[in-house]
Amino acid sequence: MTHSVEATGRPLHVPVINISRWEMGSARHRASIAAQVDAAATETGLLQIAGHKIPDPVVNGLERAMDTFFALNDRAKQAVGAPAAWIDRGYRSFPVAPGLRPAESFTIGTQADDYRDLALPSAHYPENLWPAALPRFRHQMMAWFEAVRQLARRLTRIFAVTLNLPEGFFHTYTGHSLDVLRIENPPAPTPERTDAGILTIRRATPEPCVQYRGDDGRWHRVVPEGDAVLVNVGDLLARWTNDRWVSPVYRVVPPSGADSRDRCRMATFFHDGDFDALVTPLPTCVDEQRPARYDPVTVAAHLADRRGWDLTGPGA
Repeated sequence: MTHSVEATGRPLHVPVINISRWEMGSARHRASIAAQVDAAATETGLLQIAGHKIPDPVVNGLERAMDTFFALNDRAKQAVGAPAAWIDRGYRSFPVAPGLRPAESFTIGTQADDYRDLALPSAHYPENLWPAALPRFRHQMMAWFEAVRQLARRLTRIFAVTLNLPEGFFHTYTGHSLDVLRIENPPAPTPERTDAGILTIRRATPEPCVQYRGDDGRWHRVVPEGDAVLVNVGDLLARWTNDRWVSPVYRVVPPSGADSRDRCRMATFFHDGDFDALVTPLPTCVDEQRPARYDPVTVAAHLADRRGWDLTGPGA
């Protein structure tokens, strides 16, 4: 199924792929899903994923979490402010323009304490911060975080089979993945970019704020169908596939009107892989006609290079 989205030029086609029958479906169903995934990842790097099995109470809990957190007063939000510019945790606010309230975000992610037996570096796996005034907020956020984390693992199983690899191939590289969830209300405007990691899962309600660049060179808004979530390939996965799959270019453009900005909020989940995983172009994506384009790189080095972070000091 292909869904045409609003565009500044000709429509950008982002397929709606129902993955509900992947685990229990026939070989024919799995082959159909894999073919749809491969086509979308090759052509645009964008997929609308339906049949993800995220329960409605978890979706509703995320919405309530965003409602209650962004309704807090400034003092309560600043109490869980990001400890440092390079630590991707906690609350941040960004001035946008005179007369408009600032863009705001709150970020959580995988912590070193989640894997105490591995002695993970706190610089890569910092501690989460939680507002004391919202006793249910942590549960609501973690429920969504775990739901999309499990969806990411389902997707990487599908990706592996699609790429003619063992179904659990990517799990070797994502056992303690650098996963991050960021909620924004409204998102800060950003220039064009790509995502650095393996894959990204976005839910934007009710007003889409992200525009993707089509092969026509123009910008297109994507409005997911029904309860589908928007998934895009990241740079690391594109590198892994030796550029067989593409990482789409996007920008964040919240509506300019004050009322419209209040309707633009977003939850974005980044699945980036284990910090110490070594990524080498896949053997199924390399041959004489398409030799390897990239040297091996660790996830940590790749992310540091992409984001301009120096995580080589104490705790790294």
